Amino acid sequence: VNMEIHDDSPHVNQYGARRQLDDATFRFDTQAHANVIVCFQNVLEPNFPNDGRSQTIQFKMESGAMAEDFHKVQQEEKLKPMEMELRRLALTLDDVQDELQYLKQRESSLRDANERMNSRVKTFTFISIAVLVGVAVYQVLYLRRFFQQKKLI
Repeated sequence: VNMEIHDDSPHVNQYGARRQLDDATFRFDTQAHANVIVCFQNVLEPNFPNDGRSQTIQFKMESGAMAEDFHKVQQEEKLKPMEMELRRLALTLDDVQDELQYLKQRESSLRDANERMNSRVKTFTFISIAVLVGVAVYQVLYLRRFFQQKKLI
């Protein structure tokens, strides 16, 4: 199994690639605010018989405070358990604030789209009413002229 990790930014930053992958851990910081794409490739050897074998891949991706190895940081920086917990909480709070900011931006963009759609529906409604009133007036005038010609009025 081969694996490649990259993003979909204009620069297409590559964060990792491994051939003949058996078990691996990748840690990286993204270079751009873009989607991270993980590609797995399972290629059968040229002379290997295709007898319907299957392969299971377990994949776990963590980001933000969840991706941090706090035990390693605690050992490297010789932090007390309380200090380590405070650092973990601070990182989790940063993640929550980033998520809230993202949700606010998304809400704003969806609200703008909703308002644009409402104005289009309102315009379409007014045009429909105008067309219906115009057709009704035309029908009344046409029928009145028709009945006057037939001398029924």
